[in-house]
Amino acid sequence: MYNLAFQYDDYNYFLKPAIEKFLSQEVCEDWHLINHLCDFIDYFASDCCDESARKAIIEKYKQLYNLLMSLQWSVRADNVSQCYEYMAIIVMQNGTIKHTLKIFEDMGKFFIRRRRESDDILKQEFMWFWDCTCEKYGEKYLAEELDIISSKNTGIRRFRRVMFHKEEERITKRKNMSAEDFIELAEKQSVQRKDIIAFRRAENSEKIKIAEKIISEKDENKKADLLRAFTISSSLFPLSPEILIDYACSDNKKLRETAVEALLYIKAECVHDFALKKLRKYRKNFPDELVMILINNYSHDDKNFLLEIINHFEVNRTNDSGWHNIVLEIIRNIEEIPDEFIFFVYEKSMCSCCRESAVNELIRRNLFTEEIKSECLMDCNSDIHKEAENYECNI
Repeated sequence: MYNLAFQYDDYNYFLKPAIEKFLSQEVCEDWHLINHLCDFIDYFASDCCDESARKAIIEKYKQLYNLLMSLQWSVRADNVSQCYEYMAIIVMQNGTIKHTLKIFEDMGKFFIRRRRESDDILKQEFMWFWDCTCEKYGEKYLAEELDIISSKNTGIRRFRRVMFHKEEERITKRKNMSAEDFIELAEKQSVQRKDIIAFRRAENSEKIKIAEKIISEKDENKKADLLRAFTISSSLFPLSPEILIDYACSDNKKLRETAVEALLYIKAECVHDFALKKLRKYRKNFPDELVMILINNYSHDDKNFLLEIINHFEVNRTNDSGWHNIVLEIIRNIEEIPDEFIFFVYEKSMCSCCRESAVNELIRRNLFTEEIKSECLMDCNSDIHKEAENYECNI
């Protein structure tokens, strides 16, 4: 958009309304719109040294920080926090260490305000910002700077305590969740995502206990609650996948959907045949989960059928059809998937991160043509742009 604006004599025709929209309260909770407007305006600030663009970036940072500090924790506050973090990254990347330390102080004051939260949770709030800052300055240098001024500044002191908190030490000391612990939570219907993640570290013998409990359980809703232990890629169902296939055909919706979710990560011929048989019953509105299972169990004979299916998916920004799940599954199995699927991701995906993976794979397979290169040179993803600039096509 920045490059397009410069095709006109007066870029302010575009910049001024963009700044007006950017500074409105309307976009304080819209992460995607903040990203778009901030990047557009920041190019004018950094490339053109436009003073109005530079002031807009600083003003929006202050506006979001003040709003964040005025809110009780809620879904709205979480949205504002994500937008604020993006602004903090932009200000840090364009500023000096002095600007960065001021952001540290601001975040530290925010941590003090949320004193009831653990350091573990607070640390996750701005980890993207912290990773970007460490990439620019180096973690050792930042630690030294924080040590120098933390004794005189409460905000800096709290920021340092939170961001250098070692979660690994707590995890090491924490007792692994046992099968009995998980079963107890399932009995109360209180299994949360964090419990599923925690149980993934359990010994295989503990996972078998859960699986055996699932089989013996008569109540299908309770079966589903127990089966949630295996709805994560790092904790696969330890017994025959035929059991999951049986549950995936259940009349009980909760059990059926949970079983399909558990099958997403399992590679087996019977799982492949199950997904293929189910998908052949559809003419449209293909369930993205079944398509993902078939992609994960791809066979050469599936090629034309799968291509026909994925081209039925409507690709839009809201991901109503589940197209992004399909794209992610193709990327996850990128080395086993034929060229046509890589081109599908490159040509159809609205996710530039997934498109970047497709571009890298096209280069690896020597399928990166001059035509594709010319397209990539105009891509909104700067990493794709750079990759195209540096690559000499051989075909």
